[in-house]
Amino acid sequence: MKLKHQIFTALVISGLLPLIFAFTYAIWHSSQTTSQLSLQAAEERLSLVAEQLSAYFENRLIEVDMIARNPLLQNMDFIEMRPFLMQNLKLKNQYYEKFIIGHTNGHFNNTAGGNPHLKMLRTFNDSSPEARPKSIMKRDYWQATIGNNTLDQHTLYISNPMISYTTEVKQIVVSASIHNQRGETVGLLGGALPWKSIQQKIEELQDYLEQGFSGEAKLALISKDGTYWYHWDTDKVIHLARDKSGKFLVDENGEKKAIQTNVKNIYSAEGKNIDVSILTGKTPRLTVNEDNATMHHIFKPVNSAGYTLQLALPESVLRAPTESLVKALFAVFFAASVIAFSLTILISKKLTSPLHSFTSIVKENQHGNLSKVTSNSRTKEFSELVDAYNNMVDTITQQENELYENQERFSLAMRGANDGLWDWNILTNEVYYSPRWKEMLGYSSNELSNDFSTWEQITHKDDLELLHAAISDYVEHRVASFDEEIRMIHKSGETINVHTRGFISRDKNGKAIRMVGTNIDITTRKQFESKLQQLNNNLEARVHRRTNELEKLNKELLLALDNAESANIAKGHFLANMSHEIRTPMNGIIGLTELTLRTDLNKTQREYLEKLKSSAEILLHILNDILDFSKIEAGKLEIESSSFNLISTIENTVSIFNVKAIEKGIDLIVNISDDVPKHVIGDKFRLHQVLSNLTSNAIKFTEHGSVSLTVENDIKQNFIRFIIKDTGIGIPENIQSELFKSFSQADNTTSRRYGGTGLGLAISKHLIKIMHGDIVLSSKENEGTIIDFTIKLPKSYDTSADTVNRTKKTSDKIHESQILQGLNVLVAEDVKVNQLIAKEFFTQAGMKVSIANNGKEAVEMAMDNSYDLVIMDIQMPEIDGYEATRLIRRINSYSNTPIIAMTANAMNDDEKRSFDAGMNGHISKPLDITTVITEIEEIYQN
Repeated sequence: MKLKHQIFTALVISGLLPLIFAFTYAIWHSSQTTSQLSLQAAEERLSLVAEQLSAYFENRLIEVDMIARNPLLQNMDFIEMRPFLMQNLKLKNQYYEKFIIGHTNGHFNNTAGGNPHLKMLRTFNDSSPEARPKSIMKRDYWQATIGNNTLDQHTLYISNPMISYTTEVKQIVVSASIHNQRGETVGLLGGALPWKSIQQKIEELQDYLEQGFSGEAKLALISKDGTYWYHWDTDKVIHLARDKSGKFLVDENGEKKAIQTNVKNIYSAEGKNIDVSILTGKTPRLTVNEDNATMHHIFKPVNSAGYTLQLALPESVLRAPTESLVKALFAVFFAASVIAFSLTILISKKLTSPLHSFTSIVKENQHGNLSKVTSNSRTKEFSELVDAYNNMVDTITQQENELYENQERFSLAMRGANDGLWDWNILTNEVYYSPRWKEMLGYSSNELSNDFSTWEQITHKDDLELLHAAISDYVEHRVASFDEEIRMIHKSGETINVHTRGFISRDKNGKAIRMVGTNIDITTRKQFESKLQQLNNNLEARVHRRTNELEKLNKELLLALDNAESANIAKGHFLANMSHEIRTPMNGIIGLTELTLRTDLNKTQREYLEKLKSSAEILLHILNDILDFSKIEAGKLEIESSSFNLISTIENTVSIFNVKAIEKGIDLIVNISDDVPKHVIGDKFRLHQVLSNLTSNAIKFTEHGSVSLTVENDIKQNFIRFIIKDTGIGIPENIQSELFKSFSQADNTTSRRYGGTGLGLAISKHLIKIMHGDIVLSSKENEGTIIDFTIKLPKSYDTSADTVNRTKKTSDKIHESQILQGLNVLVAEDVKVNQLIAKEFFTQAGMKVSIANNGKEAVEMAMDNSYDLVIMDIQMPEIDGYEATRLIRRINSYSNTPIIAMTANAMNDDEKRSFDAGMNGHISKPLDITTVITEIEEIYQN
C-alpha cells in the first residue's frame, strides 16, 4: 500500500471512532428524555379532559338540584308533578332521557311511562293491575340519597353507570334528595343521562387526545366500583348476558344480568382486595407489556362524579418525536464525517511529494482550466519541468484568447443581425443550432436534439419537400445558392415564416462536407405584406371588420372588468374565512398559554411558554399585515381623524422595543423637538402601526450601534417629520426602489436570516400616503439606513386625549377591576377550548360564568335566567351569533343588557354587522384579556 493511502486510513480510523461513540450516546439519551416529556404532556392533556368531563357532570347536578327543590315535589304526588317534570325535560332534552321519582320504599315513577292501576309506578307489566312494582332500592343513587341518608341531609349524587330497568339501555342517573316542609327526606329526583350522549362526549375528548399523539391515544371510562363502561376493547365494556339461543339471562328478582370487566382484576396483583380509588389514586401511571409492546396507562379522576379516566399510549408514540431528532443527529454525523474526511485528505496532501501537486494541476488542465504550477521544490530537474510546463500554458492561453475574441466578434455580428445560426456536418448529419435559432421557435438551448431530423420535424409538412429540393439542388451544383422562404412550426403550435440561406464547404474532390447558414424570422414582415395586400384589396371591408372587432373587444373588456370585480370580492371572502379559521385556533394557543403562564412553572417551562406566546403573537401580526394589505388593495382601508396625545403615542410605541434593543446590546434613542405639539388631529393607531413597523425593522437589521427616532415640526405646512436612523446592515442601492413593493425584501439571504413577510414597508408607505404624507429611504450597505417620512397632523386644542394610560399587567388588570366583580355573564361559544379560556379569564376577573354551546342554547338560557352581560361568538351551529342576539333583544329584560361580539372575524364589515345586529361591542380573537376587560368597563361606564 502506498504511503499516502496508509496515512489516510490511519487518520480516518482515529477521527471516526470518537464520533460514532458520541452519536450513539446522543441518540440513546434523546430517546429517553423525549419519552419522559411526552408522558408528562399526556398526563397534562388527560387532566384537562378529566376537568372538562367533571364540569359537565357538575352542571347536571346543579340542574337536578334546582328542580328537586321546587315545592311541587314535596308531596311526592307523581300525577301532580308530572307536567312540571315534562316541561323541564323538554327544556333539557339535549341532556336527559327521562326524570325518575324514587320513593322511600324503593318503588319509583318516571316520565317514560308507568302502571295506571298503581299510581303510575313502574312495574314488571305496566298493563296488569296485579303486576309487581319494580324497585331501585339496590341502586347506589337510592342508597346515597335515601337509604344511607339517616340525618335527612340534602344530598346530591351521581350514580355508577347502569342498565335501565325500564328501557334496558345504558344510562347515568344524577340524583337529589327531596324533602318536605319539615325537612324530612321523602324521596329522590333522578335525571337519567342517556349513555349515547355521554359516549359522544367521551369520543370528542378522545379525538382531542388523539390530535396530540398521531391518533394512537386510547381512552376508557371506569365507574366508581371499577367497571369499564367505555373501553377501546368493546369486549371489556359492560353488557347484558345472553344464553346460547340469544335470550337475556335474569337473576332471582327478574332483573337482567350483566357481564362486566373490572380494572382492578386487570392491573392489580391483589385483585379484589384493592379498592379502585387506591389503584387509580396511588398508582396514576402503570407501564405494562401488551402483545409484545410496552403500553403506558395513565389514570385521572373525574372529581364531580367519582369516575376515573384511563389513557393508554404505546411507547412507540411517545418516542415518535425522537425520529426528527435522530434525523438531525444523522445530519450532524454526516457533516462531522465530511469534515473529518476533508481534514484527512488535507493532511495527507501536505505529506505527499510536490510531484503529486504538479500531477493534480496537470489533470485539471486536461479539462480546459489552464493554470500555472508553483513549486517550492529545490530539485533542479523538477523546477525545469515546471518552467517548461508554464511556458506551454502561456502559449495555449494566448491561442485560446485569440479564438475567444474571434468567436465573440462573430457572435456579436450574428446578434446584431438578429439571425439564427446553423452549422450542418453533412457527413455525420449532426447540426449545431445557435441559441437564437432555437429561441425564434420558442425552445430553450437544451430542448432540441442536434441533428438534421430536428429541422425536418419542425418544418411545415407542406414546405418539407421544398426544403429537401432546395438543399439537393445546391449540393448537386444545379443552383448557385441556397436561399429560400419556408414555414416552420413554433413550440406554441403557431406557424412562423423563416428566411433561410446557407453556404457549402467542399473537400478537395468537390464533395459537400459541411453547410453553414442562418435563419431569420420574417413572420412580421409576411403578416405586414399580407395585411397591406388585404387593405389594398378591400379597405371598406377592413374598416367594417375592425369596427366589429373593437365592439367585441369592448364587450370582452367589460366582461373582464366584471370578472375582476368578482375575483376581488371572492378574495375578500377568502381572506375573511381564512382569518376566522386561523384566529380560532390562535385564540386557543394564546389563551391556553396565557392561562398556563399564571400557574406555578419551573424556569424552563416558563421560558418555553413565553417563546410559544411570542411566536403566536408574531404569527398574528403577520395575519394582520396580510389583512391590512388586502384592505389597501381593495381601497377599503379607512383613516380616523380624532384628537390624541402625540408625545405619549410616540413614547409608548418606542417603549415596546426597549427589551429587544437591550437584548441585542444596541441603544434606542428618542429625540422630540420642543416645538412638536402635544395634541394633534389624526389616526393614532395607524401612526402607531407605521412607527412600530419601521422601528421593528431598524432594530431587526441592526446588530451593533444604535437606533434613533427624531421628531420635528413643520409649523407652516402642518407636517410632523419622523426620522428613523440605524447603524445596521444597510441596503444595496440597486434594490432600494423595490423595498416598498409588496412581499419584497433585500434578498433571499435577508429573508432566511431575519424573517418577515416583506409587507411591513409596503403597508407603511400606503398608510403614510393616505395620511397625506411621503416617505424617503436612503442607505449604504454595511453603514446603516435612514427612513424619513412626514404626516399631516394639525395641532389640536382638545386636551381630552390625556386619558388614563392602561399599562398594567394583565393579571393586575383582572384583580383591580371593581366594575366586573360579581357580574353574572353568559358566554356563547361552540369551541370547547375557547369555552375553557373564556371561563378562566372571566372567572379570574370576578365574574360568574355560564357557558352556552351554540346560539340556540344561548337564547334558551337567556329566557330561563337573568344575566348582566352576554359574550356572543358569531359563527356557531344551530343559530349564529347575529340571529341569537336579535332573538335575545326581543326578551323584555334584555333590551338594555350589554352584548359583546367575541369572534375570529376581523374585517371592517364584521364589526358593522355586529353593531347592526344589536351588539354593544366587538372583540377580535385571539383574546387579549386587557382589551376585553377595558371594552366591558367602557360599556358599563357609558
